[in-house]
Amino acid sequence: MKSYIVASSAIKIDRYYEKGYKELFGDAVEELYKYVDELDIDTLIISSMASELIDHQSNPAVILSDYMSIRDIRIYRVESGEASGAAAVQLADSLIKAGVSKKLLVVGIDKLSDLPVSHMAHAYMALKDADYIQIQGVSPLAESAILAKLYMREYDYSYEDLFIWPYTMHQNSPETPHAQLRFKISPDSYKESPILAEPLRLLDSYPFGDGVSILYMVSQEYLREYDSAVSVEGTGSSNDIADLASREDLLYFKTVRRSFEQALAMANIDKSHIRYMEIHDNYTPNAFLIIESLGLVERGEAPEKFENSMINSIHINLSGGLKARGHPWGATGIYQIHEIFSALTGSFKKSILGEIEYGLAQSMSGIGEVSYCTILKRVK
Repeated sequence: MKSYIVASSAIKIDRYYEKGYKELFGDAVEELYKYVDELDIDTLIISSMASELIDHQSNPAVILSDYMSIRDIRIYRVESGEASGAAAVQLADSLIKAGVSKKLLVVGIDKLSDLPVSHMAHAYMALKDADYIQIQGVSPLAESAILAKLYMREYDYSYEDLFIWPYTMHQNSPETPHAQLRFKISPDSYKESPILAEPLRLLDSYPFGDGVSILYMVSQEYLREYDSAVSVEGTGSSNDIADLASREDLLYFKTVRRSFEQALAMANIDKSHIRYMEIHDNYTPNAFLIIESLGLVERGEAPEKFENSMINSIHINLSGGLKARGHPWGATGIYQIHEIFSALTGSFKKSILGEIEYGLAQSMSGIGEVSYCTILKRVK
């Protein structure tokens, strides 16, 4: 038995000072109704990373289902850091395969714009171990800056060599309707970008923004009712030592490779079948490390092999990625799968991708503490 995504929606990631998270959820549901006549669901899954820290709201699944007058169904809230959205999709897939659920809404939602940046940075820091890492002030940004320095030293790159990543993401984002930063930057923009944690600058980091994305998933018995569909062919997940400094190899994300291999094995394909990927580029060096950890190129080769948003024959982050599409934390994994679904069904970046059969979304939390991979296949 397989699970199928038959519709999806995504609001533009932005700073909605005039709306609360409930209203944004309502906007995403209204967008979804453009593609389906009714939402007769038996299960609602909400993915949110930081509703307690930002909205002072626990139990968002109950609150949002009540807001939309959805009654007498199964409800879940999933939280797995920045990868919460990907974890929610894997839960939905498991519920359908187990025969527990038939029709589900999987909702990724986080609202990051209502509080000062200093508060948001503190909330993001909560990803790290409070007893050992937070107390030392070592944030995911600081860890990424360390990785950038190690990577440049190990493989003889300059900072300017790494800037190809954010430059390309901003080349991709203007044609992404739900992207937060829909503008291009010049190759030399880094010179005017303020330093966040040396050598990383503002343009190496994702922006804070509000976002909601929704997937409508069904079991096979309901597939004939819908005009478009993709199947969840393979999933994988893996975790590693939370303290980056305690890992044997800092420049290799074991979780990324393991989750990718698991997903490929479940889908019974090899990586050559996949033509489009969305990966978790929360900071510039992590994008190159993910590409290498996936095994798409040899270690140390990603910056020089990355050209026109491609590695070999694989298109990567045509959305603009977390860097330019945006990264509303618990919603990001759903945005990624919305993009893969839309690409497979022909409504997203078709002029670049053409007709493709497989796509992959890779989502992680922090600096590779956990990674999820989801492989989708076009059905109709």
